[in-house]
Amino acid sequence: MKKFKESFSAKLSVFTALLASLIFMICYSTNFYYVQKSVKDEAEKMAMGELDNAVLRIHNLTSSIEVCAQNLLPFITRYIHEPDSMFSLAKMVVENNPNATGCAIAFEPDFYQQKGHYFCAYAGRDDKGSIVVRQEGSELYEYFYMDWYQIPKLLNKPYWTDPFNHILENESNENKQIIKICSYGIPIYSEEGKFVGVMSVDIDQKWMSKIIGSLKPYPNSFTIALGRGGIFLVHPDSTILGSQTIFTQYMENGIEDVYQLGENMTSGKRGMMSLSNKIAGGKDDSYIFFTPFKQMGWSVGLICPESDIYGGFNSMKWLLIIMTLIGLFAMMVVCIIFIRNRVHPLEHLAESANVIARGNFNKEIPVIPGDDEIAQLSKAFRDMQHSLVEYIEELKSTTAKKERIEGELRIAHDIQMGMIPKIFPPYPDRDDIDIYASLTPAKEVGGDLYDFLIYDNSFYFCIGDVSGKGVPASLLMAVCRNLFRTVAGQGLQPSQIVKTINDTMGESNESGMFITLFVGKVDMNTGHLTFCNAGHNPPVMINSQGEASYMELIPNVPAGIFDGFDFEQQEVDTIDGISLFLYTDGLTEAEDEHKNLYNDDRLIEELSQRQNLKAMELVEVISASVKQHVGEAEQSDDLTIMAVRINISKS
Repeated sequence: MKKFKESFSAKLSVFTALLASLIFMICYSTNFYYVQKSVKDEAEKMAMGELDNAVLRIHNLTSSIEVCAQNLLPFITRYIHEPDSMFSLAKMVVENNPNATGCAIAFEPDFYQQKGHYFCAYAGRDDKGSIVVRQEGSELYEYFYMDWYQIPKLLNKPYWTDPFNHILENESNENKQIIKICSYGIPIYSEEGKFVGVMSVDIDQKWMSKIIGSLKPYPNSFTIALGRGGIFLVHPDSTILGSQTIFTQYMENGIEDVYQLGENMTSGKRGMMSLSNKIAGGKDDSYIFFTPFKQMGWSVGLICPESDIYGGFNSMKWLLIIMTLIGLFAMMVVCIIFIRNRVHPLEHLAESANVIARGNFNKEIPVIPGDDEIAQLSKAFRDMQHSLVEYIEELKSTTAKKERIEGELRIAHDIQMGMIPKIFPPYPDRDDIDIYASLTPAKEVGGDLYDFLIYDNSFYFCIGDVSGKGVPASLLMAVCRNLFRTVAGQGLQPSQIVKTINDTMGESNESGMFITLFVGKVDMNTGHLTFCNAGHNPPVMINSQGEASYMELIPNVPAGIFDGFDFEQQEVDTIDGISLFLYTDGLTEAEDEHKNLYNDDRLIEELSQRQNLKAMELVEVISASVKQHVGEAEQSDDLTIMAVRINISKS
């Protein structure tokens, strides 16, 4: 028995059986793959068809509202000098559209001076279905600050809002019923083309939720719908509707595929993903099929458990596997008996193979004459030997290419770091400017930037954060830094600098990237600060008493989003003796090993009572604090810090 175990013929018999097993496995795996793919394709076709049908039904509902609103605009313009007629027009919309829960025709403050500061003609259904007409604007409800009014006004085009709460009227004003509504807002213009107000038509979200929720191609399938930003609009757990986003699920559970799903759905993509069903508290893996509803900026997903889709397929698969194992065992017994008497010439081949297995790929394998299986096996070993040698050479070449790419990225890092100021103090002959900054990219290269210069006794400085990371962000960072230097060197105001950068990016920004910026200009004669913020984190001011507080900023959009956007700038009378602390979101959003953020409150706490520190000391203190918070966690974003202190009185 021992001799049989040690003999090559026995081992070859087993090898032959295993080789046959491998062939069977490949055949069955290929067959299973195509059958499984066919089942999945059919499920995708059915699910996407149902999704498209649901989206079409919702589209027909919302389109009727849009057409009604568009048709009403000429009448509003015609009777715009008759404010009381607006109530009749609003009521007419609700009466003629059974899907509409309300209609508001709202005007700019003091547009109708005889009607007071507020005028919003509203007609809506109460809890009994009757139509109620009222003037809705008041000090308690300043409608012109609401999303349904502000967004169409700012975008200068019609806009569907995400669902929000709406209280239905009733006679007793008690036990009021709250429903979720979506509002379609459309700007109103006078005959002279001047913006004067917004008309909105409301629909009850339950109609759309009912259509979406009715999709159930499998017993355990269910649907979700995401609004802008990934907020849940439809979900089996009603407690999270309107309050949590799909990214909240990712942050709480750390499920990467949920985060990727949120990215795909909120970016308007269409397709399918394999998904851990923990998004709905389940245990089985699932497929999610999703499609956008671009008209409202939503995305609808249909989640189907794999156990439902592959139920019949799995039963067939296990039956075939059991039958195959029985057949392979019988074949192995026959092979052992047959090959044991026929494979004596393989001793030399076994010795050569053992030498090759120890790493000597140049060992010559003996040639066995003939065309039988043994000769073919010898040839197979020689072919394997050649393949191994080629693979090793290819692996060496691949490793060399990888090292070259890493070297090029290191050079790119050095070039990028060389573009920003890194010699401090930059103006050793001036006592009125104390500045220090540091930049730590998350990868070899990053998208953060800072810069400063003096022109005509004015000190210009900026800090920015390009969307994304890596090489694309670093290229845009280089462009923006050069634009800042070029434009600031002409003595322009911060808002003009930001506008120039924004317009230049908008001319050829096909990638959709943008940059948040904070640009400041200090008059070194008076300490007067003029600044413009483009969607960047608010800087912190530390006064002479050590009080640290965030600056109040106008919410301009980041540069590169809207071509031609007019950026507003702000002023501070003087920052003489005041420290400015600027940073990118890589600071406040720095995560420790448990995904806890550094956050804004901790930054204020660390900066309080730091009024006597120099700029370099201030940056080093905060850098050390962030490093302590992060610990062993990997840096998730580029981190840039800059501190500026102006001392006019010391100059």
